Amino acid sequence: MPRPDWANEPGGIPETYSIPTSSANYLYPDNSSKIESLLLKKDSIVKDKLGQLKKELKLKNVKLIKYSEYLTDKKARGGDLIENFQINPNRLFWFVEIDAPNGLEIPQKNGEAAKFKKACIVQIFDAETSELFGTDIVEVP
Repeated sequence: MPRPDWANEPGGIPETYSIPTSSANYLYPDNSSKIESLLLKKDSIVKDKLGQLKKELKLKNVKLIKYSEYLTDKKARGGDLIENFQINPNRLFWFVEIDAPNGLEIPQKNGEAAKFKKACIVQIFDAETSELFGTDIVEVP
């Protein structure tokens, strides 16, 4: 297909990206073959990252999963799927589910709060660095 005329104009070069083809190209490479003792422990994530949950919140589940499994779960929950191509699909994360059975209010920049009648909060933390990579809040029936 020929290059469009607008692409030849100054500043008209389209942005491109490519999906990495080897682990060396990922900012967060595959760590699934690492010995479990080299990864952060479940208790460390719960204690250091979650701390004391508000009394209306309940810790439902904490499990070690691959990034690709998180994406599959997010899609199944109906969330927007935006894959981070800097993360190898096999990289391990701590997947944390928190129930908010009595609802949840999230402050917004405009001063009002987003209200959920009943919600599930999902957070993923890198299993090596403990860095928070995502928080999803889904209203549940």
